[in-house]
Amino acid sequence: MATRQQVALTQKGNREIGNLNSIKIRTLNHGAVVVGEIDNFTLVELGFNTEGERTATQLSDVTKKSYLIATPEKRMLGEELVDFYNAAGERARIVFLDEGVRFDTSAFRLNTGVTSIKNGQVAHFDPATKKFVIQESASPVAAYATASKKFVVVSNESDVVYTSGKALVRLEVQ
Repeated sequence: MATRQQVALTQKGNREIGNLNSIKIRTLNHGAVVVGEIDNFTLVELGFNTEGERTATQLSDVTKKSYLIATPEKRMLGEELVDFYNAAGERARIVFLDEGVRFDTSAFRLNTGVTSIKNGQVAHFDPATKKFVIQESASPVAAYATASKKFVVVSNESDVVYTSGKALVRLEVQ
């Protein structure tokens, strides 16, 4: 017979993971209350709830102002990074995407025709897939041109010492 605890202790998550790679980052004072479930190291948009608190919802349109959700994990009982996410109602750390900020993320996919990740490629966040789309800088997709935030690839999984079981790419805000 199964129990909730047994399931919780034996099932491995598949959430997005990442790491901030910049010494100086700007964060939103007091963070923001999460609306829905949002994986770390994806992009969000900010708003307000009825109490006047800042809220973070998954980015809905590439043209909207976006922020990185990067809440520190508090590990217990051997939890892996892929088990963590930002639950509805929790307060999350929100990072301003200033030019030059670098971060690793597992939330990416290769655009059609791209077979490998190379430094100098570009990326934008796709709200439909909730992933950064890696593309060649010479031929980016139309959504890249209208994205409020654009990124450049500055390293790939082979350059990252730890991966925690998921492929990572390092992006830099342009």
